[in-house]
Order: sequence, then C-alpha cells, then structure tokens
Amino acid sequence: MRLILALLLVFSTSSWAQEESLGTGCNVCQHTGVKTCSKHKKLLAAEKEVLYCSVAADCPTCQGGLGVDCNRCSSGPDIPALEERLARVEAFRQRPNAPQKLLDQTMVRIITPHFDILLSGKKFKDGPRNMSAHEVAHALATEAEKAAELLDQQLQAKLFHYAHRSNIWFWGELDDHVQVMREILEVNDKGGFTLYGTEPTYSCWTGEEGLKNDAMAIVSNGVHIGIHMLLSNAFRPQWIGRQKAGWFDDGAAHWFEDKLFGRISTYCIDEAKANLDYEDGKWHVAVRKYLQKHKENLLPGLMKKLSGTLWEEEHVLSWSLYDWLVAEHPQAIKPLLIGYKDKRPTRDLLRENLDMSLLQVEQAWRQWVLATYPVKDPKPRKKL
Repeated sequence: MRLILALLLVFSTSSWAQEESLGTGCNVCQHTGVKTCSKHKKLLAAEKEVLYCSVAADCPTCQGGLGVDCNRCSSGPDIPALEERLARVEAFRQRPNAPQKLLDQTMVRIITPHFDILLSGKKFKDGPRNMSAHEVAHALATEAEKAAELLDQQLQAKLFHYAHRSNIWFWGELDDHVQVMREILEVNDKGGFTLYGTEPTYSCWTGEEGLKNDAMAIVSNGVHIGIHMLLSNAFRPQWIGRQKAGWFDDGAAHWFEDKLFGRISTYCIDEAKANLDYEDGKWHVAVRKYLQKHKENLLPGLMKKLSGTLWEEEHVLSWSLYDWLVAEHPQAIKPLLIGYKDKRPTRDLLRENLDMSLLQVEQAWRQWVLATYPVKDPKPRKKL
C-alpha cells in the first residue's frame, strides 16, 4: 500500500510539474500559449483538418503551424501541439512527391490520412463564384476524407489496412498531365488514368470533357476515383475490377458520389470516353422505372462483367445493388471485397455471406427498390 501511494504521489507530482513547466498562458491567448495565425481566414478550419497543406506551409507568419507563440506570455498548454504540427509540416515539405520533382511550377499539395492530393490551375467555377486551386484542393480533401471514413466503417478498416496513401493529381494544363503520364506513370495518353497497385495514383486534366474546370465536377470525380483506389488497396493491393466484380467496384464508387453530392457524373475507364450522363446523374426514379419495365433476370449477366465493360444502364443497376447491400446487408461488404480479391465466384460469396442464391438476391433487391425508392429524385447538391 505504501508503494502504491508513493507511486501515485510521484505521478501526480510529475504531471503537476509538466503542467507547471508549460505555463497557463494569459488573457491575450485565452490561456493556451498560442495565438491563431490571422493569414488563413475562411480556410482555417479546413487547414486544421489536414495533415499538410503546401500553401499553409509557405505562410511567412506561421510556416504551416496555423498559430504562433503568444508574444506576451510565451507559455501555455497548446504549445506542444503547435510544435508537433510544425515538425510534421516540415517533414512533409522535405519529401516532395514525384510530380513536384518533375515540374518546376506552383501547385497545391494537400495530405490527409487517406490521400495525397495535387491540384494546379488558376480558377475554377462553383456556380456563380470562382474558386482558387487552393480552395478546390481543400474541398476535395474534405469530401474525399468523408467518403474514406465512411468506407472504413463499411469495411471495418483502419489506416494500416491500406498499403499506401492514394494519389489524386489534377492538372490545370494538359501539357503537365501528359508529361506526368509519360514520365511518371509511363502511359502515352491524354485522358484521365488510374494506376492501381501498392501506391494507387490518378492523374487527370481539369479541362477534360465532363470536368471543364468546374469545381463540383472535379471534386465529385476525385471522390469517385478515390473510392476505386481505396477498394483496390484495402487489406492487400488487388483491383477487383478485373476479377468479374465490376458491379461491386463501380457500384461502390457511384454510391459514394450519390451519398455526398446527390448526383452521379463519373463513369470509369473505357466508358468515360463516351461522355455518358444517364438521367442527368439522378438514378432513384430511373432504377424504379427500369426494373418495372425489365422483368427478366438482370444480375446473372451483370455480375460477370469487368469494370470498364459495363453498359450505361448497368452502372445504374450496380449503384442500386450496392445501395441495397449498404442498407440491408452491411456486414457482407467486407467479406465480399476480400472474397473477390481471392478470385472467388460471386455465387459462392453470395451464398456464404447473404445466405441467398443469385436469383434470391435479385428478387430481394427488386422488392427493396420498389418499396424504398422515391417517385421523385432528391435534389442534388448545387455547390461545394
């Protein structure tokens, strides 16, 4: 008992000494020891949510710390957090990624737990207002992380379940995109391109058809592709889009687009070149009508296809099927993904994880759509 009391006394004394050494600040800094940097204004909250922002890191006042030592007391409990942030920012600054080494130009780089984002360009449209590359990059970081955190919940995944952050690169100049494609990704093409594997990477020109330097379109596109890359990298690097699981791969990416923006505008791989825009990206009513019109079994054919080979309507059906999974069988999402990475047949995976045959799944899904989908589509989000 005496030993325990002695240890408690030592612990409480050391804790008190540590707090005393940090100080209690003053009224000027609200007793924190740190004053907020005034240079970041409306983006301050967004800056605090990311691990690194190159624009904030270049701030001459705070060097990315987003705060400065109080010039009156120079002490307080928030000083260690400030020092930790400054150290992290400097560490990222000293590790430029491949495009930063290749291209001698200004670009915005933002790093979040799941993504490493690059965006270049002067201004982008978001409805009636213009947005800078810095603002659009933060909007993309915010929305992509929202989607990633929700996917983590569905997959019961932690950050260590991903082999690497996924890279999302948007270029304001086509020449920059082409140079990155050739010299880094080793692809001779001008279209948007996704490289799957240990370090998934997406590169795209912001002036591409379907984007046209529109901020909402760019962010929505980045979220969609970001989900593809996370799925390919979760648990072990393996893209299921080539494992006859195109419905799952594309359906999930569409689902997150709809979840965050209320409208789906991105079609993947080969289909992107067709400039598709089924029912203006609002699919609830479209699925109801399609299933009421088509009584034949749809899933046996759909569930054999690869990503990049789905017809326009099959994208819509894939989104709805994933929507049904999330609502009715969320516990099956993780084992389905892992099963597809193991190259297991869809029929076996459905039987094991849903206790249903393929035709039973179709029947249950159809009934759920007719019972739950509205007769009028929800209004999509209009601005970031």
